Amino acid sequence: MSFEPGLPDSRWGTTPDELLKAMHDVGFQFWEETSDTAENLSAPAAFALAAHLTGVRITPELLQETTFTCGSARIR
Repeated sequence: MSFEPGLPDSRWGTTPDELLKAMHDVGFQFWEETSDTAENLSAPAAFALAAHLTGVRITPELLQETTFTCGSARIR
């Protein structure tokens, strides 16, 4: 499942609805619930969903003190 945090109603992938309950529980607002604050809640909700899925609590210290490594691969 993939989605843009600011647009949680627009999901794609093989199981786009698998995490709907978790997304709602952590604070994502969907079209029928949208308010003026929905866009401001998308980043905290995205971090809360990541913590829910991984079991890792994401804190400012974790983000500041962690060394991140990334890479890319060419697909043929």
